[in-house]
Amino acid sequence: MRNCIAGFFKSEHFTFRQWDRTINDKVLSSILKNVDTNRSNTLLIVSRKVLKKINIKANKELFIKVDNNILITCFYCKFHEYYPKNREQNYLIINEI
Repeated sequence: MRNCIAGFFKSEHFTFRQWDRTINDKVLSSILKNVDTNRSNTLLIVSRKVLKKINIKANKELFIKVDNNILITCFYCKFHEYYPKNREQNYLIINEI
């Protein structure tokens, strides 16, 4: 895995989470290709439809935390079960790639 992808730098935590969730760089690149690198405090929510299209078999959405051009963390969670602790956050739902 590279430390930089699609204009974003991966934090050490993100790199571990990416490995733990078996998300390869090719998949990550296709998700991030149209995301602006200047998005501060943003949670990207990748829909199940997109995950299915890129051959990830998950019954949950993929959440990717981004702060400017740094990937902070990623995790799977059902959208309706997600409760944000920090309400001062931007969201970007990715429903197409």
